[in-house]
Amino acid sequence: MDVQKLIALAAIVEVGSMTRAAEQLGYTQAGLTYMMNSLENELGLCLLDRSHSGVRLSESGRQLMPEIRRFLRSYDSLEAAIQSCKEAQSSTLRIAAVDSVSQRWLPEAIARLRAEYPHVHVSIASESPMVINNWMKDGSVDLAVTDRAWTSKELGWVSVFKDPFRGVFPQGVVMGSSVPLERFSAEAVILPDYRQNVDVPRIFKKHHIDVTYTNDRMNNRSVLAAVSAGLGVTIMPQLELDYYAVPNVAALPLEPSQYRELG
Repeated sequence: MDVQKLIALAAIVEVGSMTRAAEQLGYTQAGLTYMMNSLENELGLCLLDRSHSGVRLSESGRQLMPEIRRFLRSYDSLEAAIQSCKEAQSSTLRIAAVDSVSQRWLPEAIARLRAEYPHVHVSIASESPMVINNWMKDGSVDLAVTDRAWTSKELGWVSVFKDPFRGVFPQGVVMGSSVPLERFSAEAVILPDYRQNVDVPRIFKKHHIDVTYTNDRMNNRSVLAAVSAGLGVTIMPQLELDYYAVPNVAALPLEPSQYRELG
């Protein structure tokens, strides 16, 4: 999900006009309209009600806006933490992140930092939440973006984003717009991340659901390809799914809803 789209949405809501928001952000009105249409298509929700008198939030938009504003405040805090090293000549900022964050968010933020402060060296490491937690505790890294469920309470925490988990099935297997967790008890479940994934077993254990795992050891793209071929099903967070374009799979919300809190 492009953070700039969320920033633009917040600006539109604040001024109540696409035209004024476009002027404020330095976009053309057509460009801003395209961004909002793209965001709505990405989320599968109508966020804005448009009329000749202006724009206002839809019912879905009103429900999501508090979380969006909270996320933008946290995102600003993340950027501020990165930029706090700008005065340190020839210093290295050591950042750790879970894979989906290092793929989706960090590259753009680090590129801007390096362009503006070329003297600041940035080291990025991608790892599992448990390893990142140990790195933070022993001082191996200065900053991390990780999963709260696996982060020690004594570490400082700023919530950034709630990333929903999706049930991933071959296209056409599940009828409806969501899938109950109990459905997985009748399926062969493929664990992502070379079977090192800890979120999926945690979800099933929490809800007392017994499932059968395959013996496959594959990366996420291979897992999705296996699901596409009908070899099993899986659960992945939305940020991971956004990164991969695999045909013939359906990614559906879980019942009850499951999230990982990133921060």
